[in-house]
Amino acid sequence: MPFDGLTITALSYELNSHLVGSRIDKIHQPEKDELIINMRGYKTTNRLLISANARWARMHLTEEKKENPSQAPNFCMLLRKHLEGGKIKSIQQSGLERIVHIRIEALNEFREWKEKILVCEFMGKHSNIILLDPENNTIIDAIKKYGSDISSYREVLPGKEYIVPPPQDKLDIRTADFAAFVQKMWDQEEDTSIYRALFATCTGLSPYSARNICQQAGIPPLRPIGESGEYELSRLYEKTRNLVFALQSGESSPAIQWKKNEPFEFTPYFPAIDNPEIKLSEYESMNLACSTYYESKLQQIRFEEKKRILTKKVKNKLERAYRKKFLQEGDLARAQERKKYKEWGELLTAYAHLYKKGDLEAKVYDFNTGEEITLPLDPRYTPIENAQHFFKLYNKGRGTERHLRKRMQQNQADIHYLESVLVAIQAARSITPILEITEELEKEGYIKTKKKKPGQQKKKSSPQRSRPHRFVSSDGLEILVGRNNRQNDWLTLRHANREDLWLHTREIPGTHVIVKLPPTISSIDEVPDKTLQEAAGLAAYFSKASEASKVPVDYTFRSNVRKPAGARPGMVIYDNHWTINVNPRAAEIQALLAQEEADH
Repeated sequence: MPFDGLTITALSYELNSHLVGSRIDKIHQPEKDELIINMRGYKTTNRLLISANARWARMHLTEEKKENPSQAPNFCMLLRKHLEGGKIKSIQQSGLERIVHIRIEALNEFREWKEKILVCEFMGKHSNIILLDPENNTIIDAIKKYGSDISSYREVLPGKEYIVPPPQDKLDIRTADFAAFVQKMWDQEEDTSIYRALFATCTGLSPYSARNICQQAGIPPLRPIGESGEYELSRLYEKTRNLVFALQSGESSPAIQWKKNEPFEFTPYFPAIDNPEIKLSEYESMNLACSTYYESKLQQIRFEEKKRILTKKVKNKLERAYRKKFLQEGDLARAQERKKYKEWGELLTAYAHLYKKGDLEAKVYDFNTGEEITLPLDPRYTPIENAQHFFKLYNKGRGTERHLRKRMQQNQADIHYLESVLVAIQAARSITPILEITEELEKEGYIKTKKKKPGQQKKKSSPQRSRPHRFVSSDGLEILVGRNNRQNDWLTLRHANREDLWLHTREIPGTHVIVKLPPTISSIDEVPDKTLQEAAGLAAYFSKASEASKVPVDYTFRSNVRKPAGARPGMVIYDNHWTINVNPRAAEIQALLAQEEADH
């Protein structure tokens, strides 16, 4: 749901109730368009977030702690000068508009108590945070400044008079009588849906809230306004008025709608939902609902962005490795061609007595096939010297081939490793595994560690590591699946018992899978078939071959798995194994994945 007037009505009531009288301790500006105001009240401390972000403009209390720049921006420094140490006098919404006035009384440079107003405008790309001097209604400063070259309606610059944003041609449902409401609704085109007409009529509504009010009033939101009479409009009128007055009085019922474990919408009232895929969560305050929604939403966006960037970096590394492999294969083919020089040298040595210095070629017979071969000769040298030259070319090619094969082996190991990393990135569903994979790649030297700017605060490393995927098989056995290569090492080499079952896709980049076996199972034949199928299916699903219909998966006891010295993360060798072919898209695998999703 957009941060509309109804949400601001509910928030303003809560913020005014909780923050009036609080003293401003510290002001931070972690983002170019975002403020965090730390306040201290009677036995309470609060952090008020105000954002003028074009997409995520909002205001609510928050517990989230963000990294601040080492050098505070100018607007932040100015707010500290004017507002720190001051007291909150009131927090009021301007009508039902998306504008909030925070009145603050603070000491000026002459130690006199003076009132300032922090105007918060939440209007999409036009959102702003403006500090006013109410004595002459002038702008002291703003987080976004612009002049007449940007807006012909108003200038937002220090010293200029503050002009409120242009009013909308809508009614304030609190003061508008029913006749005015009906007339405004019927002024819309006849085929306009009734919820769109309601949105165009009343200040403070978003299309989403207008649609929901229609549903709560028992009126189909898509019904054309031309087919709606006074009876339907009277129900809408009363429903909208009652909702606004309830929110003004603090009678909100905040809720978040979740879809596939992601926040979908939030409302200051309990909405009417007719979608079985949507789950509702109620919250004790509008601030908590907003904080939960936005922090979860923005965390998901940050995750997706980090995932996209990391995927691009790994794919670039892979593309270079693939090109390197192609070139190396060409070099190898040419190096292998040099083997003929040994044969040429031997043949020319055998037939040297038939030729002399100055000859351009020698016709000899292959010892193995008996076929005639024409050898090119350098006329400057004797046949024996030409033969020695052939042997030198052969020896040079042999050394080149030996070193080339070693480099090809190293490059192929890079390809296999990076492909396994790409599988782990694509399977990541939260930011923690992405950060772990980034750390792994930095330690392995595949990507550079970002250098800290002078004076920049050092980020605290996350104390909480991701845990492996956990499933329970149809036979009740625990199945653990690694999320990245370092976790694969931990899962296989440290966490698993030697008697547990270990699985991995055969010669295909993928993750490690462990089935925790009870002591009663001592041989492979005793592992339940259903569990084996499910564990192998998970190994195939979390691999490069996840889209295939038939994937070979090796399995063996953990005791048969070991890690060579110096091997990259996730790289192991194993023996005494068996192979099973599975379909990662089989119904039982999808059921296990759905089970984990539901548990999450």
